[in-house]
Amino acid sequence: MSQYPIRRVEDYSDAFLASLWVLLFMGFWVIAAAFGYLWVAVNAYCLNHVFRWIGRINNR
Repeated sequence: MSQYPIRRVEDYSDAFLASLWVLLFMGFWVIAAAFGYLWVAVNAYCLNHVFRWIGRINNR
């Protein structure tokens, strides 16, 4: 066990979300370049439904 007092940790949520947005943007850009914009729209639509479904499960 550590003998140091337990303190609050820094909140990196905003940095994580910003990095996630950049990663998704780059990923969609690569998909668009490789497979076309229709495929990006289908993936974004499906991901939106998946995230809403996860949100509904977490809010129960």
